[in-house]
Amino acid sequence: RDALVTSTVNCLTSFLSGFVIFTVLGYMAEMRDVEVEDVARDKGPSLLFITYPEAIANMVGSTFFAIIFFLMMITLGLDSTFGGLEALITAVMDEYPQVLAGRRELFVLGLITVCFLGSLSTLTYGGAYVVKLLEEFGAGCSILTVVLLETIAVSWCYGIQRFSHDVTAMLGSPPGVFWKLCWVAVSPALL
Repeated sequence: RDALVTSTVNCLTSFLSGFVIFTVLGYMAEMRDVEVEDVARDKGPSLLFITYPEAIANMVGSTFFAIIFFLMMITLGLDSTFGGLEALITAVMDEYPQVLAGRRELFVLGLITVCFLGSLSTLTYGGAYVVKLLEEFGAGCSILTVVLLETIAVSWCYGIQRFSHDVTAMLGSPPGVFWKLCWVAVSPALL
């Protein structure tokens, strides 16, 4: 039930966000007297830090909305960081419990320090190029490739029966035929 609620809210939020994004892009195209495609050509950081602040500056109460907008960006960035790092932290803590027992905080501090030091390169004069490089090659196809390899490893190498047994141990009931079919055929085919 929670998964359905989360999925539905996520889907509706994305749908509503699409309306908001294209409304703003349409407004900006009208203000610049260009086509929407020319405004939408700005992607990534330029859309976020140039186009949207320009649109917000033309609104009534622009200071309030600018503060809310950038606070939202900060919270989204932090949330994405927490989500991504928590998976790594949990995996390492589960793999090496005897080494890291009672030292979770130190491990998290070390990991965050490594992430901080790695991100300092984006603050240099060539930082925009580093961000562009990460945007082009750090996401997209590379993530899909990793997910495809994980799907193949779980479905075919580890085995669907062993994976189903693990799911049964975690949830208390065995997964249905639909889920097994999705794990073995549908997910790898769609990736």
